[in-house]
Amino acid sequence: MDNYGILTLFPLILMLVMVIATKRIFESMLIPLILVFIMKDGSNFLFGFIDSIYATFAEETYPWILLMLTLFGAFISLLIHSGGTNGFRKFAVRYIQSQKSSLVFTWILGVVLFIDDYINNLGIGPTVRDITDKYQVPREGLGFIICSMGTPICSLVPLTAFAVFVFGLMQDFGISPEGSNLLTEYLKLVPFMFYPMLVILVSFLLVVGIAPRIGPLKRHFQELSSGSAPCLNDSPYSEEYALDTSDGKNIAETSIEKEESSEGNILDFLLPIGIVLLVMLSTSDLVFSVILGLASCFILYIPRKVMGIDKFFSSIFSGINDMIYILIIILMTFVFVRGLNDIGFSDYVVTSISPFLNGGVIPALTFITVGIIAFLGVDYWAVMLLIAPIALPLSGQFEVNEYLTMAAIASGAIFGGTACFFSEQMLMCSQSVQRPPVRVALCGLPYSLTAFALASILYLVFGFLI
Repeated sequence: MDNYGILTLFPLILMLVMVIATKRIFESMLIPLILVFIMKDGSNFLFGFIDSIYATFAEETYPWILLMLTLFGAFISLLIHSGGTNGFRKFAVRYIQSQKSSLVFTWILGVVLFIDDYINNLGIGPTVRDITDKYQVPREGLGFIICSMGTPICSLVPLTAFAVFVFGLMQDFGISPEGSNLLTEYLKLVPFMFYPMLVILVSFLLVVGIAPRIGPLKRHFQELSSGSAPCLNDSPYSEEYALDTSDGKNIAETSIEKEESSEGNILDFLLPIGIVLLVMLSTSDLVFSVILGLASCFILYIPRKVMGIDKFFSSIFSGINDMIYILIIILMTFVFVRGLNDIGFSDYVVTSISPFLNGGVIPALTFITVGIIAFLGVDYWAVMLLIAPIALPLSGQFEVNEYLTMAAIASGAIFGGTACFFSEQMLMCSQSVQRPPVRVALCGLPYSLTAFALASILYLVFGFLI
Protein backbone atom coordinates (compact mmCIF):
# COMPACT_ATOMS: atom_id res chain seq x y z
CA MET A 1 0.00 0.00 0.00
CA ASP A 2 1.32 3.44 -0.96
CA ASN A 3 1.34 6.14 1.68
CA TYR A 4 1.29 9.73 0.45
CA GLY A 5 1.04 11.39 3.86
CA ILE A 6 -0.68 14.75 3.79
CA LEU A 7 -1.25 14.42 0.03
CA THR A 8 -3.97 11.87 0.80
CA LEU A 9 -6.13 14.85 1.85
CA PHE A 10 -5.89 16.52 -1.56
CA PRO A 11 -8.50 14.42 -3.43
CA LEU A 12 -11.00 14.98 -0.59
CA ILE A 13 -10.41 18.72 -0.51
CA LEU A 14 -10.66 18.89 -4.31
CA MET A 15 -13.96 17.06 -4.26
CA LEU A 16 -15.44 19.30 -1.56
CA VAL A 17 -14.39 22.43 -3.45
CA MET A 18 -15.94 21.09 -6.67
CA VAL A 19 -19.16 20.07 -4.90
CA ILE A 20 -19.59 23.53 -3.36
CA ALA A 21 -18.65 25.31 -6.61
CA THR A 22 -20.86 23.25 -8.95
CA LYS A 23 -23.56 22.07 -6.50
CA ARG A 24 -23.39 18.72 -8.27
CA ILE A 25 -22.18 15.54 -6.62
CA PHE A 26 -21.66 12.87 -9.26
CA GLU A 27 -19.75 15.14 -11.64
CA SER A 28 -17.63 16.50 -8.78
CA MET A 29 -16.58 13.00 -7.74
CA LEU A 30 -15.18 11.94 -11.11
CA ILE A 31 -11.86 13.83 -11.19
CA PRO A 32 -10.96 13.16 -7.50
CA LEU A 33 -11.95 9.52 -7.97
CA ILE A 34 -9.67 9.14 -11.00
CA LEU A 35 -6.89 10.97 -9.15
CA VAL A 36 -7.10 8.61 -6.16
CA PHE A 37 -6.75 5.51 -8.32
CA ILE A 38 -3.94 7.04 -10.37
CA MET A 39 -2.12 7.63 -7.07
CA LYS A 40 -2.88 4.05 -6.07
CA ASP A 41 -2.40 2.09 -9.30
CA GLY A 42 -0.66 4.39 -11.77
CA SER A 43 -1.44 3.54 -15.40
CA ASN A 44 -3.58 0.59 -14.23
CA PHE A 45 -5.98 2.93 -12.40
CA LEU A 46 -9.00 1.69 -14.35
CA PHE A 47 -8.39 -1.91 -13.25
CA GLY A 48 -7.91 -0.73 -9.66
CA PHE A 49 -11.22 1.13 -9.86
CA ILE A 50 -13.05 -1.95 -11.13
CA ASP A 51 -11.45 -4.16 -8.46
CA SER A 52 -12.63 -1.72 -5.77
CA ILE A 53 -16.19 -1.94 -7.09
CA TYR A 54 -16.01 -5.74 -6.84
CA ALA A 55 -14.58 -5.48 -3.32
CA THR A 56 -17.36 -3.07 -2.25
CA PHE A 57 -20.03 -5.50 -3.42
CA ALA A 58 -18.21 -8.39 -1.72
CA GLU A 59 -18.55 -6.78 1.72
CA GLU A 60 -21.81 -6.69 3.66
CA THR A 61 -22.43 -2.97 4.01
CA TYR A 62 -23.16 -1.81 0.46
CA PRO A 63 -25.29 -4.82 -0.54
CA TRP A 64 -27.35 -4.22 2.62
CA ILE A 65 -27.80 -0.55 1.70
CA LEU A 66 -28.75 -1.55 -1.85
CA LEU A 67 -31.33 -4.00 -0.54
CA MET A 68 -32.79 -1.54 1.95
CA LEU A 69 -33.06 1.37 -0.46
CA THR A 70 -34.72 -0.73 -3.15
CA LEU A 71 -37.21 -2.12 -0.62
CA PHE A 72 -37.93 1.33 0.81
CA GLY A 73 -38.23 2.83 -2.66
CA ALA A 74 -40.85 0.22 -3.53
CA PHE A 75 -42.66 0.61 -0.21
CA ILE A 76 -42.88 4.42 -0.35
CA SER A 77 -43.97 4.30 -3.99
CA LEU A 78 -46.87 2.02 -3.04
CA LEU A 79 -47.93 4.34 -0.22
CA ILE A 80 -48.00 7.25 -2.67
CA HIS A 81 -49.62 5.51 -5.66
CA SER A 82 -52.29 3.95 -3.47
CA GLY A 83 -53.28 7.40 -2.24
CA GLY A 84 -52.26 6.49 1.31
CA THR A 85 -49.98 9.50 1.75
CA ASN A 86 -52.67 11.70 0.24
CA GLY A 87 -55.18 10.34 2.76
CA PHE A 88 -52.75 11.07 5.58
CA ARG A 89 -52.22 14.61 4.27
CA LYS A 90 -55.96 15.24 4.05
CA PHE A 91 -56.22 14.20 7.70
CA ALA A 92 -53.23 16.30 8.75
CA VAL A 93 -54.29 19.52 7.01
CA ARG A 94 -57.30 19.75 9.31
CA TYR A 95 -54.89 20.59 12.12
CA ILE A 96 -52.16 22.39 10.17
CA GLN A 97 -53.08 25.99 9.49
CA SER A 98 -49.75 27.79 9.12
CA GLN A 99 -46.16 27.56 8.02
CA LYS A 100 -45.03 27.09 11.61
CA SER A 101 -47.50 24.29 12.34
CA SER A 102 -46.47 22.46 9.14
CA LEU A 103 -42.84 22.54 10.29
CA VAL A 104 -43.70 21.52 13.85
CA PHE A 105 -45.74 18.63 12.44
CA THR A 106 -42.72 17.51 10.39
CA TRP A 107 -40.50 17.68 13.49
CA ILE A 108 -43.02 15.65 15.52
CA LEU A 109 -43.12 12.98 12.81
CA GLY A 110 -39.33 12.77 13.13
CA VAL A 111 -39.77 11.97 16.83
CA VAL A 112 -42.59 9.46 16.22
CA LEU A 113 -40.62 7.55 13.56
CA PHE A 114 -37.66 7.10 15.91
CA ILE A 115 -37.20 3.41 15.26
CA ASP A 116 -34.99 3.66 12.15
CA ASP A 117 -33.28 6.44 10.24
CA TYR A 118 -34.19 4.91 6.86
CA ILE A 119 -37.89 5.08 7.73
CA ASN A 120 -37.39 8.60 9.05
CA ASN A 121 -35.28 10.01 6.22
CA LEU A 122 -37.18 8.43 3.34
CA GLY A 123 -40.73 8.34 4.66
CA ILE A 124 -41.39 11.80 6.05
CA GLY A 125 -40.70 13.86 2.91
CA PRO A 126 -43.35 12.26 0.64
CA THR A 127 -45.81 12.47 3.55
CA VAL A 128 -45.51 16.18 4.32
CA ARG A 129 -43.99 17.96 1.33
CA ASP A 130 -47.33 18.90 -0.25
CA ILE A 131 -48.42 20.38 3.09
CA THR A 132 -45.22 22.37 3.54
CA ASP A 133 -45.34 23.44 -0.13
CA LYS A 134 -48.76 24.95 0.55
CA TYR A 135 -47.30 27.13 3.30
CA GLN A 136 -44.21 28.09 1.27
CA VAL A 137 -41.60 26.09 3.14
CA PRO A 138 -38.61 25.53 0.84
CA ARG A 139 -37.92 21.88 0.20
CA GLU A 140 -34.27 22.45 1.14
CA GLY A 141 -35.29 23.58 4.62
CA LEU A 142 -37.70 20.69 4.92
CA GLY A 143 -34.84 18.34 4.02
CA PHE A 144 -32.68 19.72 6.82
CA ILE A 145 -35.45 19.27 9.41
CA ILE A 146 -35.88 15.66 8.31
CA CYS A 147 -32.14 14.96 8.27
CA SER A 148 -31.61 16.58 11.67
CA MET A 149 -34.16 14.17 13.16
CA GLY A 150 -33.30 10.91 11.34
CA THR A 151 -30.10 9.39 12.70
CA PRO A 152 -29.88 11.81 15.69
CA ILE A 153 -33.24 10.74 17.14
CA CYS A 154 -32.47 7.07 16.48
CA SER A 155 -29.15 7.40 18.31
CA LEU A 156 -30.91 8.45 21.52
CA VAL A 157 -33.12 5.35 21.65
CA PRO A 158 -31.67 2.00 22.88
CA LEU A 159 -33.95 0.00 20.52
CA THR A 160 -32.40 0.85 17.16
CA ALA A 161 -29.79 -0.66 14.87
CA PHE A 162 -27.48 2.25 15.72
CA ALA A 163 -27.67 1.43 19.43
CA VAL A 164 -26.99 -2.25 18.76
CA PHE A 165 -23.90 -1.38 16.70
CA VAL A 166 -22.50 1.01 19.33
CA PHE A 167 -23.25 -1.45 22.13
CA GLY A 168 -21.25 -4.05 20.20
CA LEU A 169 -18.26 -1.68 20.17
CA MET A 170 -18.69 -1.06 23.89
CA GLN A 171 -18.49 -4.79 24.53
CA ASP A 172 -15.56 -5.31 22.14
CA PHE A 173 -13.46 -2.73 23.99
CA GLY A 174 -14.45 -3.70 27.51
CA ILE A 175 -16.60 -0.69 28.37
CA SER A 176 -19.59 -2.99 28.83
CA PRO A 177 -18.93 -6.49 30.17
CA GLU A 178 -20.05 -9.59 28.28
CA GLY A 179 -23.63 -10.47 29.11
CA SER A 180 -24.51 -6.91 30.09
CA ASN A 181 -27.89 -5.46 29.20
CA LEU A 182 -28.15 -3.33 26.05
CA LEU A 183 -30.84 -1.08 27.51
CA THR A 184 -29.08 -0.19 30.76
CA GLU A 185 -25.64 0.13 29.19
CA TYR A 186 -26.73 2.29 26.29
CA LEU A 187 -28.70 4.57 28.60
CA LYS A 188 -25.39 5.35 30.33
CA LEU A 189 -24.19 6.69 26.99
CA VAL A 190 -27.24 8.80 26.09
CA PRO A 191 -26.58 11.74 28.48
CA PHE A 192 -23.26 12.30 26.70
CA MET A 193 -24.66 12.22 23.14
CA PHE A 194 -24.27 15.98 22.92
CA TYR A 195 -24.38 16.52 19.16
CA PRO A 196 -27.61 14.55 18.49
CA MET A 197 -29.36 16.31 21.36
CA LEU A 198 -28.12 19.74 20.25
CA VAL A 199 -29.00 19.37 16.56
CA ILE A 200 -32.49 18.12 17.50
CA LEU A 201 -32.84 21.14 19.79
CA VAL A 202 -31.58 23.51 17.10
CA SER A 203 -34.04 22.13 14.56
CA PHE A 204 -36.87 22.51 17.09
CA LEU A 205 -35.93 26.14 17.81
CA LEU A 206 -35.85 26.69 14.05
CA VAL A 207 -39.31 25.24 13.38
CA VAL A 208 -40.94 27.20 16.22
CA GLY A 209 -39.32 30.42 15.04
CA ILE A 210 -36.88 31.04 17.90
CA ALA A 211 -33.70 30.27 15.94
CA PRO A 212 -33.27 32.71 13.03
CA ARG A 213 -33.21 31.69 9.38
CA ILE A 214 -29.74 32.39 8.08
CA GLY A 215 -27.65 31.78 4.98
CA PRO A 216 -29.09 29.71 2.12
CA LEU A 217 -32.17 28.80 4.16
CA LYS A 218 -33.11 32.47 4.59
CA ARG A 219 -32.57 33.06 0.89
CA HIS A 220 -34.82 30.14 -0.11
CA PHE A 221 -37.62 31.38 2.15
CA GLN A 222 -37.29 34.85 0.62
CA GLU A 223 -37.39 33.42 -2.91
CA LEU A 224 -40.59 31.55 -2.16
CA SER A 225 -42.29 34.53 -0.56
CA SER A 226 -41.32 36.76 -3.51
CA GLY A 227 -42.37 34.18 -6.11
CA SER A 228 -38.90 33.94 -7.65
CA ALA A 229 -38.18 30.34 -6.58
CA PRO A 230 -38.33 27.42 -9.05
CA CYS A 231 -41.44 25.26 -9.27
CA LEU A 232 -41.91 23.23 -6.09
CA ASN A 233 -42.18 19.92 -7.90
CA ASP A 234 -39.03 20.13 -9.97
CA SER A 235 -36.70 17.32 -10.80
CA PRO A 236 -34.72 16.37 -7.71
CA TYR A 237 -31.20 16.31 -9.05
CA SER A 238 -31.01 18.76 -11.93
CA GLU A 239 -29.77 22.19 -10.94
CA GLU A 240 -31.58 23.63 -13.94
CA TYR A 241 -34.78 21.85 -12.88
CA ALA A 242 -35.94 21.32 -16.46
CA LEU A 243 -38.58 24.02 -16.26
CA ASP A 244 -40.93 24.84 -19.07
CA THR A 245 -40.68 28.62 -18.83
CA SER A 246 -43.65 29.20 -21.09
CA ASP A 247 -46.10 28.36 -18.35
CA GLY A 248 -43.91 27.93 -15.26
CA LYS A 249 -44.75 24.24 -14.86
CA ASN A 250 -42.23 21.49 -14.43
CA ILE A 251 -41.82 19.04 -17.29
CA ALA A 252 -39.59 16.57 -15.46
CA GLU A 253 -41.67 15.11 -12.66
CA THR A 254 -40.33 12.02 -10.96
CA SER A 255 -42.04 8.72 -11.63
CA ILE A 256 -43.42 8.59 -8.11
CA GLU A 257 -45.23 11.90 -8.48
CA LYS A 258 -46.68 11.28 -11.94
CA GLU A 259 -49.44 8.95 -10.83
CA GLU A 260 -50.25 10.05 -7.31
CA SER A 261 -53.90 9.49 -6.58
CA SER A 262 -56.06 12.49 -5.85
CA GLU A 263 -58.12 10.25 -3.56
CA GLY A 264 -56.79 8.41 -0.59
CA ASN A 265 -57.59 6.59 2.62
CA ILE A 266 -55.47 7.24 5.69
CA LEU A 267 -55.61 3.52 6.56
CA ASP A 268 -53.69 2.77 3.35
CA PHE A 269 -50.86 4.74 4.90
CA LEU A 270 -51.11 4.01 8.61
CA LEU A 271 -51.57 0.23 8.49
CA PRO A 272 -48.47 -0.59 6.37
CA ILE A 273 -46.34 1.95 8.31
CA GLY A 274 -47.66 0.57 11.61
CA ILE A 275 -46.82 -3.00 10.58
CA VAL A 276 -43.25 -2.02 9.67
CA LEU A 277 -42.76 -0.20 12.97
CA LEU A 278 -44.26 -2.95 15.13
CA VAL A 279 -42.32 -5.74 13.41
CA MET A 280 -39.13 -3.68 13.65
CA LEU A 281 -39.68 -3.14 17.37
CA SER A 282 -40.30 -6.84 18.00
CA THR A 283 -37.64 -8.36 15.69
CA SER A 284 -35.02 -5.59 15.14
CA ASP A 285 -34.86 -6.86 11.54
CA LEU A 286 -35.49 -3.97 9.16
CA VAL A 287 -35.36 -6.10 5.99
CA PHE A 288 -37.98 -8.50 7.32
CA SER A 289 -40.08 -5.55 8.53
CA VAL A 290 -40.19 -3.80 5.16
CA ILE A 291 -40.89 -7.06 3.28
CA LEU A 292 -43.87 -7.61 5.57
CA GLY A 293 -44.85 -4.00 4.92
CA LEU A 294 -44.86 -4.71 1.17
CA ALA A 295 -46.91 -7.85 1.73
CA SER A 296 -49.40 -5.89 3.84
CA CYS A 297 -49.77 -3.38 0.99
CA PHE A 298 -50.66 -6.22 -1.39
CA ILE A 299 -53.23 -7.66 1.02
CA LEU A 300 -54.66 -4.22 1.79
CA TYR A 301 -54.78 -2.74 -1.72
CA ILE A 302 -55.53 -5.56 -4.17
CA PRO A 303 -58.73 -7.10 -2.68
CA ARG A 304 -60.17 -3.61 -2.13
CA LYS A 305 -59.25 -2.64 -5.71
CA VAL A 306 -57.27 0.36 -4.52
CA MET A 307 -54.93 -0.64 -7.35
CA GLY A 308 -54.69 -3.54 -9.79
CA ILE A 309 -51.90 -6.09 -10.03
CA ASP A 310 -50.27 -4.25 -12.92
CA LYS A 311 -50.22 -0.91 -11.10
CA PHE A 312 -49.02 -2.56 -7.89
CA PHE A 313 -45.90 -3.97 -9.52
CA SER A 314 -45.30 -0.98 -11.79
CA SER A 315 -45.38 1.17 -8.64
CA ILE A 316 -42.79 -1.09 -7.03
CA PHE A 317 -40.43 -0.77 -9.98
CA SER A 318 -40.92 2.98 -10.32
CA GLY A 319 -39.97 3.31 -6.64
CA ILE A 320 -36.86 1.21 -7.16
CA ASN A 321 -35.98 3.32 -10.19
CA ASP A 322 -36.12 6.47 -8.08
CA MET A 323 -33.39 5.05 -5.81
CA ILE A 324 -30.85 4.40 -8.57
CA TYR A 325 -29.21 7.82 -8.30
CA ILE A 326 -28.70 7.45 -4.54
CA LEU A 327 -27.30 3.94 -4.95
CA ILE A 328 -24.79 5.06 -7.59
CA ILE A 329 -23.55 7.97 -5.47
CA ILE A 330 -23.22 5.77 -2.38
CA LEU A 331 -21.33 3.15 -4.41
CA MET A 332 -18.94 5.80 -5.77
CA THR A 333 -18.43 7.14 -2.24
CA PHE A 334 -17.56 3.68 -0.91
CA VAL A 335 -15.13 3.10 -3.79
CA PHE A 336 -13.60 6.56 -3.32
CA VAL A 337 -13.04 6.02 0.42
CA ARG A 338 -11.61 2.54 -0.23
CA GLY A 339 -9.13 4.09 -2.66
CA LEU A 340 -8.23 6.81 -0.15
CA ASN A 341 -7.51 4.24 2.54
CA ASP A 342 -5.36 2.28 0.10
CA ILE A 343 -3.14 5.33 -0.40
CA GLY A 344 -2.83 5.84 3.37
CA PHE A 345 -5.59 8.30 4.31
CA SER A 346 -6.69 6.49 7.49
CA ASP A 347 -3.11 5.79 8.57
CA TYR A 348 -2.18 9.44 8.10
CA VAL A 349 -5.16 10.70 10.11
CA VAL A 350 -4.61 8.23 12.95
CA THR A 351 -0.88 8.95 13.10
CA SER A 352 -1.50 12.71 13.06
CA ILE A 353 -4.03 12.81 15.91
CA SER A 354 -2.58 10.13 18.20
CA PRO A 355 0.03 12.40 19.87
CA PHE A 356 -2.72 14.82 20.92
CA LEU A 357 -5.03 12.19 22.41
CA ASN A 358 -4.14 12.57 26.07
CA GLY A 359 -5.95 13.50 29.24
CA GLY A 360 -9.17 15.45 29.25
CA VAL A 361 -8.91 16.52 25.61
CA ILE A 362 -9.53 12.95 24.40
CA PRO A 363 -13.35 13.19 24.11
CA ALA A 364 -13.32 16.61 22.40
CA LEU A 365 -10.53 15.79 19.96
CA THR A 366 -12.07 12.41 19.24
CA PHE A 367 -15.44 14.02 18.49
CA ILE A 368 -13.88 16.64 16.19
CA THR A 369 -11.71 14.09 14.37
CA VAL A 370 -14.52 11.61 13.82
CA GLY A 371 -16.84 14.44 12.73
CA ILE A 372 -14.37 15.76 10.14
CA ILE A 373 -13.60 12.30 8.73
CA ALA A 374 -17.30 11.44 8.47
CA PHE A 375 -18.05 14.85 6.93
CA LEU A 376 -15.43 14.12 4.27
CA GLY A 377 -17.42 11.11 3.17
CA VAL A 378 -16.23 8.14 5.19
CA ASP A 379 -19.23 5.96 6.09
CA TYR A 380 -20.25 6.74 9.66
CA TRP A 381 -20.20 3.07 10.67
CA ALA A 382 -16.67 2.74 9.28
CA VAL A 383 -15.28 5.84 10.99
CA MET A 384 -16.45 4.57 14.38
CA LEU A 385 -14.63 1.29 13.73
CA LEU A 386 -11.55 3.28 12.70
CA ILE A 387 -11.27 5.55 15.74
CA ALA A 388 -12.65 3.38 18.57
CA PRO A 389 -9.54 1.14 18.82
CA ILE A 390 -7.42 4.26 19.41
CA ALA A 391 -9.57 6.54 21.55
CA LEU A 392 -11.16 4.02 23.91
CA PRO A 393 -7.97 2.36 25.22
CA LEU A 394 -6.42 5.82 25.68
CA SER A 395 -9.46 6.89 27.71
CA GLY A 396 -8.87 3.99 30.05
CA GLN A 397 -5.18 4.77 30.26
CA PHE A 398 -5.76 8.43 31.21
CA GLU A 399 -8.78 7.62 33.41
CA VAL A 400 -11.21 9.55 31.20
CA ASN A 401 -14.82 8.37 31.35
CA GLU A 402 -15.07 5.75 28.59
CA TYR A 403 -18.82 6.25 28.14
CA LEU A 404 -18.08 9.91 27.40
CA THR A 405 -15.47 8.97 24.80
CA MET A 406 -17.73 6.38 23.17
CA ALA A 407 -20.50 8.97 22.99
CA ALA A 408 -18.03 11.41 21.40
CA ILE A 409 -17.20 8.82 18.73
CA ALA A 410 -20.88 8.14 18.00
CA SER A 411 -21.79 11.85 18.03
CA GLY A 412 -19.00 12.76 15.64
CA ALA A 413 -20.11 10.07 13.22
CA ILE A 414 -23.68 11.37 13.38
CA PHE A 415 -22.52 14.91 12.60
CA GLY A 416 -20.69 13.71 9.50
CA GLY A 417 -23.61 11.59 8.35
CA THR A 418 -26.12 14.42 8.68
CA ALA A 419 -23.93 17.26 7.35
CA CYS A 420 -21.90 15.63 4.55
CA PHE A 421 -23.09 16.60 1.06
CA PHE A 422 -23.03 13.02 -0.21
CA SER A 423 -23.63 10.81 2.84
CA GLU A 424 -26.36 8.20 2.50
CA GLN A 425 -28.48 10.07 5.06
CA MET A 426 -28.28 13.32 3.08
CA LEU A 427 -28.98 11.51 -0.19
CA MET A 428 -32.04 9.84 1.31
CA CYS A 429 -33.37 13.15 2.62
CA SER A 430 -32.78 14.89 -0.70
CA GLN A 431 -34.65 12.12 -2.49
CA SER A 432 -37.40 12.41 0.10
CA VAL A 433 -37.93 16.14 -0.53
CA GLN A 434 -36.99 16.04 -4.24
CA ARG A 435 -34.14 18.54 -4.03
CA PRO A 436 -30.42 18.26 -4.92
CA PRO A 437 -28.46 17.02 -1.89
CA VAL A 438 -25.94 19.87 -2.03
CA ARG A 439 -28.73 22.46 -1.68
CA VAL A 440 -30.22 20.58 1.28
CA ALA A 441 -26.80 20.23 2.93
CA LEU A 442 -25.87 23.90 2.47
CA CYS A 443 -29.20 24.97 3.98
CA GLY A 444 -28.58 22.98 7.13
CA LEU A 445 -24.82 23.47 7.42
CA PRO A 446 -24.87 26.65 9.59
CA TYR A 447 -27.15 24.92 12.08
CA SER A 448 -25.21 21.64 12.04
CA LEU A 449 -21.95 23.54 12.59
CA THR A 450 -23.51 25.47 15.48
CA ALA A 451 -24.47 22.21 17.17
CA PHE A 452 -21.02 20.79 16.33
CA ALA A 453 -19.21 23.73 17.94
CA LEU A 454 -21.35 23.61 21.10
CA ALA A 455 -20.88 19.84 21.37
CA SER A 456 -17.09 20.25 21.02
CA ILE A 457 -17.07 22.66 23.95
CA LEU A 458 -19.19 20.30 26.07
CA TYR A 459 -16.90 17.35 25.33
CA LEU A 460 -13.88 19.45 26.30
CA VAL A 461 -15.49 20.58 29.56
CA PHE A 462 -16.78 17.14 30.54
CA GLY A 463 -13.48 15.53 29.53
CA PHE A 464 -11.80 17.38 32.39
CA LEU A 465 -14.73 17.21 34.80
CA ILE A 466 -15.31 13.45 34.70
